[in-house]
Amino acid sequence: MLRQVLNLTWKEFIQVRRDHFLVIFLVMVPTMLLVLLSRNTATGVRDMPVALLDFDQTATSRELATTIDQTREMKIAYYPRTREELASLIDDGKAEIGLVVPPGYERTFYAGGPEPAQVQAIVDGSSLLVGRNASQVIEGVIGTLVQRRLATPGAPEAGGLKVYTAALFNPSFDNQWFAIPSMLAFIIYAVTLVVAATGFVRERELGTLEQLMITPLKGVELMLGKALPAIMIGMANFFLLMVVQSYGYHIPIRGSLILLSACALLFVIAAVTEGTLISLVAHTQQQAILFVFLLAILEVTFSGYLLPVENMPLVMQALARVSALQHFMATMRSITLRGATLPMVLPNMLAMVAFTGVLAFAGWRLFNRSIE
Repeated sequence: MLRQVLNLTWKEFIQVRRDHFLVIFLVMVPTMLLVLLSRNTATGVRDMPVALLDFDQTATSRELATTIDQTREMKIAYYPRTREELASLIDDGKAEIGLVVPPGYERTFYAGGPEPAQVQAIVDGSSLLVGRNASQVIEGVIGTLVQRRLATPGAPEAGGLKVYTAALFNPSFDNQWFAIPSMLAFIIYAVTLVVAATGFVRERELGTLEQLMITPLKGVELMLGKALPAIMIGMANFFLLMVVQSYGYHIPIRGSLILLSACALLFVIAAVTEGTLISLVAHTQQQAILFVFLLAILEVTFSGYLLPVENMPLVMQALARVSALQHFMATMRSITLRGATLPMVLPNMLAMVAFTGVLAFAGWRLFNRSIE
């Protein structure tokens, strides 16, 4: 069985090699896209989850929390009791902003001395939207709070208030650190989908599909022989673009490269099953490419590349949860920038496995129906 699958795989590579335009597309286009695309177009955030660590536990600190929670951009979702618990919430991606109110906050706020009251803000810099908006929102909240106190008749005179912001994972809020890993995921998806989507439909157009059907190859062997070249091409593009990302843009890989490669392999397999299903449904290569184009537009919308998933309508959020690209983009940023470990990305990996299983079953049923 293995020899027959490898022979068919070699035959697929020969066909790819003879198509000079496809070879140029597979090598040059992914690299050029990653180099030329440089900015994420997403704007606007809302309901960013905040973890508030309040060491002061006074009416003034609770008023700060209430004012923050009333903004459109932020919501206080967690109340950790220690700095370690706060750090864990941010590392796991559950909280995008951590606020630390130190002891004596209320006393310093009303003291009117030379040193203002201080609040520490810890921002998840792996999300560029959070990093850019968090400081502005917090400063606006602080200004509102001070003005409210000054306008209250008979209230004690308020002193100054200063926020110290520290960005984790992306200290300089470099746009490329957020955008390029997402672009890399989308480019791999597009290339792999195109290769897989033209597999069976190309054989049908050339009139060679019937010849393959009468060969000694079993159905499983035929499916695997068609899928392996697309998987290998997708992984080759992944490693090529990772080199460009690391050495061309100096974006660090803080997590395990082995874990990232395993996630990429799951994602490529998911994209191949999706492309194979398209190839079985389409009657011509033009139809297959059109399907790929439409799916690419939908995936960009649902993946969180243009807009955070949390800010989408509920229906779109539900659709995003079944998007393999959305799960891989989240995994890519988590491992690359946060140094996420296996337990942190396991839900995304299981989602990609489930996605692959459902599409593989549908593709297998459709394949068996087409050869009956």
